[in-house]
Amino acid sequence: MGETEGYGTMILLDVNIFMDVFEGREGIETSLKVMELIEENRLKACISALTVPILWFLMEKRMPESEAKAKVTVAIKGFLVVPLNKTILQEAFKSEMADFEDAIQFYSAIKGKCSALVTRNKKDFTIHNKLDVLTPEEFLHKQNHAF
Repeated sequence: MGETEGYGTMILLDVNIFMDVFEGREGIETSLKVMELIEENRLKACISALTVPILWFLMEKRMPESEAKAKVTVAIKGFLVVPLNKTILQEAFKSEMADFEDAIQFYSAIKGKCSALVTRNKKDFTIHNKLDVLTPEEFLHKQNHAF
């Protein structure tokens, strides 16, 4: 299976992984490494359709609208987008997860047939028996990628 053995199907990246890179936050190196693997087509990844407007909203607060759109457009290149539909919303509403947006991310990962969800806030994903919920560092370690 090559370098993505174990996660050869698909992973979902949470919004906070993009924000690590956009804001130069702690952990940027590993978040950037995961995104580079996706950009280089060495890893298959998706995002929830909800991720796009959230990223634009957060970036538009920090820069002109046109710049925010351009930055988000480039950032999501190479990702499959899991459509946000009624089923995902219903599952998120029924979920025991405290954060509705995180529940949408989680059920988008399930819908996208992901084997892992990569996030900075594992503690908010309380029901992860259906897929692995990993930090970028944990994900890269499992993949044997040096960072």
